[in-house]
Amino acid sequence: MRRFPLRALHAGITCAVLLVGCQSPVELPPARGSPPSAPSVSFEIAGPSRIDAGGSFTWVAFAFGGSGAYQYRWEVTRHAGQQLTTGSGRSLSLHVLETDGDLVLRLTVTSDNQSRVQNFGVRNCIGGCN
Repeated sequence: MRRFPLRALHAGITCAVLLVGCQSPVELPPARGSPPSAPSVSFEIAGPSRIDAGGSFTWVAFAFGGSGAYQYRWEVTRHAGQQLTTGSGRSLSLHVLETDGDLVLRLTVTSDNQSRVQNFGVRNCIGGCN
């Protein structure tokens, strides 16, 4: 191989000369450890925790973490113990009467394969509270 004085070569030519004959790109070693996982799915519920007059009320879930694609399942237990699934959206609206008694809102939020469940108590004081 013929050698050229370094001062005679230009950077562009040097790169071309160095790349001639390369047959495969340089392989990087595999990354160590697993990629960072998404934070666990969690949420907060906003809405009244005490009701003093009959009417319609709304509770809204604010989910975070997980993959960001959230599914919601609301279940309501009334004072008499009657449980019914009432919604699958981000918010829940209920018409509350004095005879409903206290309420427990149970919300399950799912994101990918992660789920979180939380109960939210609502005190029904329409007829007065002790």
